[in-house]
Amino acid sequence: MPTQERQGLHYLYETSDEGGKERFVYSCSECSCILNVCVALEPVGDTVESLENRCPGCGSALEARVSCRSAHIPEAWSEISRSAYSAERERTETRVEFQTAASLRGFSFNFAPLDALVAHYIDPNWSVAFTGRCANAVAEFLCFRAQLPKEAGGSDSSVVLIDGGNRSDLYLFSSYAKLYGVAPRKALRRVVTSRAFTMYQMADLVVNQLGKVVDEYGAKVVVLSDVLGLLNEESGLHEDEARRLAGAVRRGLEEVRKKKGILTFMTLVTKTPYDRAMTDHADVLVGLEESGASIEGTLLKHPFRKQPSSRRFTLRELLFHNRPSGRAGGG
Repeated sequence: MPTQERQGLHYLYETSDEGGKERFVYSCSECSCILNVCVALEPVGDTVESLENRCPGCGSALEARVSCRSAHIPEAWSEISRSAYSAERERTETRVEFQTAASLRGFSFNFAPLDALVAHYIDPNWSVAFTGRCANAVAEFLCFRAQLPKEAGGSDSSVVLIDGGNRSDLYLFSSYAKLYGVAPRKALRRVVTSRAFTMYQMADLVVNQLGKVVDEYGAKVVVLSDVLGLLNEESGLHEDEARRLAGAVRRGLEEVRKKKGILTFMTLVTKTPYDRAMTDHADVLVGLEESGASIEGTLLKHPFRKQPSSRRFTLRELLFHNRPSGRAGGG
């Protein structure tokens, strides 16, 4: 999503209910994006219809997803209205007439809770980290999403996966491919997998091999699964040496990312004392923790979103979300 459009949106958590004028505020229950602010109550259907049943924040269908509350609004919200959104949409459609849709999109999860957390925008040159025990499911998800065409929110490229905890799950990956109508074997051919069984192997793969593999396969996305988990399995490893290895992996990944202009994802499934060596340098950081039968996703760091936010979802929802009406590929 272009920066100008992204900055024009406002979200429900930005109001403190202190001062300002009292108005009726309509918002999307999926992402808390403000849709309409008005003096008198209006039918919810008017808001849904004027926005063509599509949330300008998360893109979700608005039907049954619009909530209304009375609140004291910030001064900046006085300009928000259904007509303003409609006018902006017309200007946007005119402005992008000679641009392809793919040129305006970053990487997309196509899964509303995760997309809402990251403001529906992942720059193709960012470093994104997921922490927590549930992060492994996301790693498999990313390996498939990256292969999809740009207009579908992917990167249309091969993916390099470095598996640091022997956590790669072929069955989970295959379930994502089948969801999109792609033959699992065809999808697997676009994932270049290397497994590290010691932290020294992980460091060597990232520092000495990763750049060559990215060039050889034309990959635009790299996924490091449980990137520091092996540190907990290295018996007798001195703290200084563990810190040195973690730093080497971080610097090696950063060098490849900047030189090659690639999108990098990493998961930190196994908590270690050295996680900040990676997370402090990530552009986006999302925590994924089990909360009863659900997964609590929390945005901990983002270049543009300064307010913390969270979304709850189940693993089943992640596995079977937004089943496409068409096929993304064959085979």
